[in-house]
Amino acid sequence: MNLFVKFESMTLRQERELRGLINQFSSDKIFDLCEKGWQKFYIGFDPSADSLQIGNMFSVMAAIHLMRYGNKCYFLVGGATGMIGDPTAKEAERFFLDEKQLRHNEQCIYHQLKNFLENIKKAYDIKFDYEMVDNYDFYKGMDYLKFLREVGKFITVNTMIAKESVKKRIEDPALSITYAEFSYMLIQWYDFLHLFEKHGVKLQLGWSDQRGNVTTGMEIIRKKLDQEVFALTIPLITDASGKKFWKSEGNAIRVDQNKNSPYFVYQFFMNVEDALVDKLLKVFSLKTLDEINAIVAKHNEHPELRYGQKELASWVVEVLFGPEASGQAQKISEIFFSEAERLALVKSLPKKDILALEKEVGGCEIKGDELKILDLCVQSWLATSNGEAKKLIQSNSLYCNEEKISDPQKTFSKADFVNEILLLRKGKKTFKVVKAG
Repeated sequence: MNLFVKFESMTLRQERELRGLINQFSSDKIFDLCEKGWQKFYIGFDPSADSLQIGNMFSVMAAIHLMRYGNKCYFLVGGATGMIGDPTAKEAERFFLDEKQLRHNEQCIYHQLKNFLENIKKAYDIKFDYEMVDNYDFYKGMDYLKFLREVGKFITVNTMIAKESVKKRIEDPALSITYAEFSYMLIQWYDFLHLFEKHGVKLQLGWSDQRGNVTTGMEIIRKKLDQEVFALTIPLITDASGKKFWKSEGNAIRVDQNKNSPYFVYQFFMNVEDALVDKLLKVFSLKTLDEINAIVAKHNEHPELRYGQKELASWVVEVLFGPEASGQAQKISEIFFSEAERLALVKSLPKKDILALEKEVGGCEIKGDELKILDLCVQSWLATSNGEAKKLIQSNSLYCNEEKISDPQKTFSKADFVNEILLLRKGKKTFKVVKAG
């Protein structure tokens, strides 16, 4: 098995710098070691929810860019740390999840990670090595006293209270921190020690805001075992307002297809600002830098056509949900935004895409041989009443199968259905699907 797949005629460090995948690192040695291959590294994920976010997948891509050189990644899901919750960037104690919920979340995350990684392999016809681990397993058979001797002996309270996540909660009289949260960092730091001793893992990969935890794990290994290990952090990806891109509360995009549909994710990336297209393609794809430069150059010729966003959106959906889902999202987008081709596109959709379209916009199933337009509007929730539907007609805002409706007494029969549906539209962007009962 040839795991070494290098796309660029440059060093690993040069490529990561150009892709924006380096924030800080503990030693230059790590780039030489990883470029030779056969190194082992890890990256951790918090199972506080049953779905990863798009932001998490950027860190997975950062790992894949190391795995391409023949290095093995251990994807660690925090079954133990998740029982307490990371206090970083929190001003109050996290709600404790019960063990059953945590185990469920872990399984969901395992599935999402594996699906993403296998989709990447298929998309580029490449191979790389990885393993899933759960830090809950690290503590089987370990009692509290042993843990204190294994970890607590090698780190000072001074170091712990100096961490920003702890310091803020201690100094602010309106805040506080529990002993459980205070101990979180010890459990997290033990991950690196355990993986080094059991699997020979020498590198931890993390976000730039995790640097303190990463470097302290290194320190424990140095003090206890007198061995050198390494840390590499990647920059936080931020939106226009400076917030974590797709990772902070309130604006997270989930990779679980039941929470955010392929079309929803596709449209999210279609709406990315022009200035971010280049950065996101470099981080979130395995396209060569020359290929990305060509995409950006073509995009800049006519930015209004959003060519760069289309390339980015179709790629993201493909690696998250598969090529069929990507094609489906593109078709649904064309129906919503390509007015001249809309009805022809509906006619061409296979049944599964019709179902996806219905799921995206909503609608209803209606019985009868003579279907009144006012009933269609109300039952599909395009309008809340006959009166509202009449106002839509009066304002020339109501369409059925792209025919403008001017008569409130208009009726439709099954012969009017296209691909077994009627497509209702209010204005330019609001759609509903009506199926015959």
